[in-house]
Amino acid sequence: MILNKKDRLPASFCGADVKLSVEGAFRIVEDMVTEIMGDQKIDGVTCMREYGGMWVFVRNHIDLLQPLGWMEEYTAKSFISSFSKVRLYIDTILEKADGTMVLASRLELCAVDLETGKIRRASTVGVGENTPPEESPVEITYSREKPVKAELLDELTVRSSDIDYCKHTNNISYVRYFMNQYDVEDLIARPVKSIEVQYGTQTHEGDVLKVWRCDSESADAFEIELDGNAAVSCLVVR
Repeated sequence: MILNKKDRLPASFCGADVKLSVEGAFRIVEDMVTEIMGDQKIDGVTCMREYGGMWVFVRNHIDLLQPLGWMEEYTAKSFISSFSKVRLYIDTILEKADGTMVLASRLELCAVDLETGKIRRASTVGVGENTPPEESPVEITYSREKPVKAELLDELTVRSSDIDYCKHTNNISYVRYFMNQYDVEDLIARPVKSIEVQYGTQTHEGDVLKVWRCDSESADAFEIELDGNAAVSCLVVR
């Protein structure tokens, strides 16, 4: 099954250059993933109510291949590209009206048990024969780099507006925390070409998070730390 949606880029998904922002790209991907999972009855709400589990993001890699401007038409396609015993992979592609690709994303998810917090088999939360994978038209690979923490950049507190329906910090909030480490004019002059966010552990309302710059040879690297432990990391290529 492939979810296809046509739309025009709204202003709320644009940055200061009036083009698709990194946060806007993550919002489109998350909305598409949520909808296709809902269509196949394997969404987060169903997972909680029927299976006693919760889907969590593991990694999301997004390649931003060309700009998309405000009010410009695009088609979004989302589909399950593969799954394993404990992992689910959903790809999202954005194309302009002329068929050229704007964005390619691969999101890795796993399900955890609400009571024990342990990882659940994908088959126990509805993934299997009724969710056949589709072949992806692009190759999307995750980084294997392990950047080293170098410099403390920021400290912030998770607020109520950061919390999602699972009562932990929304994945989009982490993207905002990372992108806030750049100046507006710097992002306009050198836009993001690819970004990968790796989610390690959940954080909650009231948690105090530290944002670190990390040493990396291939990207701008950041890490969000909770109580001295890595919670979320990010690699940005510009």
